[in-house]
Amino acid sequence: MSLTTERPTSTPTARLRPAKLPTGPGTIGWLGPVLALLLVGVAVLVGQDAWVRLQGGSTTWLGTATSALDGLAPTAAVAAVGVVVALVGLWFVVAALEPRTRDALPLGGTSGAHLRTADVARLASGAADQVDGVLRTRSSAGRRSVTVDVTTTAARGGAGGGVDGVADRVRTSVEHALRALETPPRVKVRTTAPKGDDQ
Repeated sequence: MSLTTERPTSTPTARLRPAKLPTGPGTIGWLGPVLALLLVGVAVLVGQDAWVRLQGGSTTWLGTATSALDGLAPTAAVAAVGVVVALVGLWFVVAALEPRTRDALPLGGTSGAHLRTADVARLASGAADQVDGVLRTRSSAGRRSVTVDVTTTAARGGAGGGVDGVADRVRTSVEHALRALETPPRVKVRTTAPKGDDQ
């Protein structure tokens, strides 16, 4: 009697699709809290009105405001205020419906990993700090470009290419650091001398 063992055949698993890039809050990120505060203000007015009337009173904040507006005749100023309020309301609707901003850049490959633009700026500053002749760096990044502001000790036309040489080396270093991104942004370098130095 012979026993035969069969090895289970492994079926190839499908590769998972990477997640979508995260999006920023957009305009609604600060508009939401503003509208929430306005709604809280309306709730306070209505609540005070209801409380006073339940207690048998008649003078409320809301009643005082409406009494002040009673008898207001149509004028150009009233029409202008109405138009401004309508335009602000329309802008609120447009801001709520507009697509949210994307502030992340995907890394190369199929891992789905990404870097936010703030992280890209930090990476650029770290790469620029490694270059000889650089005192301080400050970087800002978007999805299409990175700007590196460099304070350098080099003099214009000095040894090693001077300021222009430092700028070229910084650009090369930053581009090398960002090459892991799927679509590396354009690198712009601005150089300045330390305050008090005559370049």
